[in-house]
Amino acid sequence: MAPSLIETTTYSPVKLATKSAIDIQTKPTTCLDRLPHVQCHVRARVPTTTGSDVWMYLYENDADDKEHLAIVFGNSIWSRSLNRVWDGENELQRMVRGAYTGDLHPGRTSSWADDSQQHGPTTLTGAPLVRVHSECFTGETAWSTRCDCGEQFDEAGRLMVAGLTSGASSGRSTPDDSSEPSEPSSGVIVYLRQEGRGIGLKEKLKTFNVQDLGRDTLEANLFLNHPADARNFGVATAILVDLGLGVDSNPAGIRLLTNNPNKLGTVGGPRGEVKIKERVPMIPLAWKTDGEVGIQSPELEGYLKTKTERMGHML
Repeated sequence: MAPSLIETTTYSPVKLATKSAIDIQTKPTTCLDRLPHVQCHVRARVPTTTGSDVWMYLYENDADDKEHLAIVFGNSIWSRSLNRVWDGENELQRMVRGAYTGDLHPGRTSSWADDSQQHGPTTLTGAPLVRVHSECFTGETAWSTRCDCGEQFDEAGRLMVAGLTSGASSGRSTPDDSSEPSEPSSGVIVYLRQEGRGIGLKEKLKTFNVQDLGRDTLEANLFLNHPADARNFGVATAILVDLGLGVDSNPAGIRLLTNNPNKLGTVGGPRGEVKIKERVPMIPLAWKTDGEVGIQSPELEGYLKTKTERMGHML
C-alpha cells in the first residue's frame, strides 16, 4: 500500500516510479509534426539597466492563446512577419507596430519593404547565442530560491550583452567581465509563457507544498498527475525561423544556452528547421564562483540534484 502524502518524509523516491516511467514522463507531452504558425504583432525598443537597448518582439500563434516574446540583442536580427507590409496599412501604422529601421526620432528611415526586403535585414556572420526560456514568476519576480530560473535569465542576457568570451565559445562562460569584449553581440532570448514547466502558476504553487512535504520537483509534478515537464518548444522554433535564424537564412546555426536535453533534441524542429551548432551550458553562478556570487539554498541544491540525476540535465 502506498504511503499517504503526510508520510513522504520517510518515503523512498525510487518507489514512486520506475526509471522508464520517469523517462517517459520527463519528455515533452506533445511532439509536433509541423511548426506552429507565428506572427509578430509589435516590436519595441527597451532601454535596460545593462546600458544596452534590447528589442522586444511580441508573437501570437495558432498553437495556444498565449503571447510569447523574443528579446533580441543587437540590430542584425529582424522578424520576417513584422517587416511584411500588411494589407491596407499606412506608414504611421507600420511605425506604431515597430516595422521601421533606425530610431524613431531622430534618424528613422522608411519602413516600407519591397519583395526583396520582405524577410528583414537579418545579417549574421556567425552563430548567435539563443536562450529558450520559460516564464517563472516565482524565480524572476518573487525572489524564489527553489530554482535558478531568474539567475539563468539574467546570465543569458549578460552573455548576450557582453559577447562570447573565448571560454564561452568552447562551452563555458566566465564571471570576469574584464576579459569580455566591449561590443555587444547578437542574441535572442525566446521567452515562452510556460509557467511551471507548462502546468501553470496555480499548479506550480501546489507542487511547492508537495515538495515541503518531502518530495522532489519531479515527484511533486507526478503526484499531482502532471508530467515532469509538460512544455513544448515548437513555438520557440517557429519564432527563431521568423527571426531569420532557420537553416534557410542562417546556415551557421545557433549556440543554444541550455542544460536540458529535451530542448537540445526539439528546438531544432521536427524537420531540422534550426541548426543547433553548439550547446552552451548554464552553470549555476554559485558553482562557478565557489559560492562568492549566485543563489545558495538547500532547496536549489535539491532542485539541481533532481534535474541532473533524475531528469537527465547536463550539469
